Amino acid sequence: MRIPIEDGKSINIPGIAIGGVVVLILVLILAISSLFQVDTGARGVVLRFGERVRTAEPGLHLKLPYPVEQVYTVQTRLMDVVEFGYRAQADRGQGTPSSREESSMLTGDLNIIHIGWDVQFRRTDPEPFLFNVKAPVDTLRDISQSVMRELAGNRGSIPILTVGRAEIRRRAKTLIQEYVNKFDMGLSIQKVNLVYVRPPNEVIDAFNDLNKAEQDAVRFYEEAARKYEERIPKAKGDASRRISEAKGYKAERVNVAQGEANRFSEVLTAYKESSKITRRRLYLETMEKVLPRVNDVTIVDDSVPSVLPHFNLKSNKKSSSSK
Repeated sequence: MRIPIEDGKSINIPGIAIGGVVVLILVLILAISSLFQVDTGARGVVLRFGERVRTAEPGLHLKLPYPVEQVYTVQTRLMDVVEFGYRAQADRGQGTPSSREESSMLTGDLNIIHIGWDVQFRRTDPEPFLFNVKAPVDTLRDISQSVMRELAGNRGSIPILTVGRAEIRRRAKTLIQEYVNKFDMGLSIQKVNLVYVRPPNEVIDAFNDLNKAEQDAVRFYEEAARKYEERIPKAKGDASRRISEAKGYKAERVNVAQGEANRFSEVLTAYKESSKITRRRLYLETMEKVLPRVNDVTIVDDSVPSVLPHFNLKSNKKSSSSK
């Protein structure tokens, strides 16, 4: 084969040399297409005529040349995120027109609130991720919106805006993962974040007033509970002390009454045995108790026509004791 060059000259190249070059180029192309590398944190799925034959781990691998075998790599350790109600860090709480439509939710008490959230996920299983669902990330977006609207529709606006956020995050993560597993999408839901939850701008002032009233109610309740904890134990202690005192007083009175009854029974028995002596003894014992409390003593004698004054026993006792 002759190849023309300048000044009308030409060179003759044997056909076998051209064939060798072509073969060499083909060999290089086949060699290059038979090598592939899977990056760290990724996994490769090798297809032979469109059918999966193996999964390749990170590193350098060989395969049959294209189009016999093809390789699709999936990042399995990369944390990805889909956003709802906002599209950028500076956009949180504001939103583009499309994201504002995502954030509008109808609550169970027929009010409108705006929720901005995101779903963090990883592609854990490359084969289901590639082949089970046509657009897995878009499907994840649809699932996440459906779950969040369901959760908002089953709750009142006030709990969502105040104390219900943590429970909504946990429940949303669980439900989204259940749907993902049901469709076998090869995804793992790592976290659901509520970026913002707020009422519409038209009623935000009224909501702030309501929120303040809710906080005041909680504060009043906590104060009342604290006073309850302070006063109730003290009242219970006083009640227990008074009950103990009453029981002691009861036991004392019962014992005294029992003693009096026993003494009376003994006196009655002695009276039955010797009534005259017992009467005299009782009379003397009674006089011993009564006379010390009497200042003046008057003795009446039926044989004497008039009342006779008698000396003061106490004075006599004092004078006799002084002597």
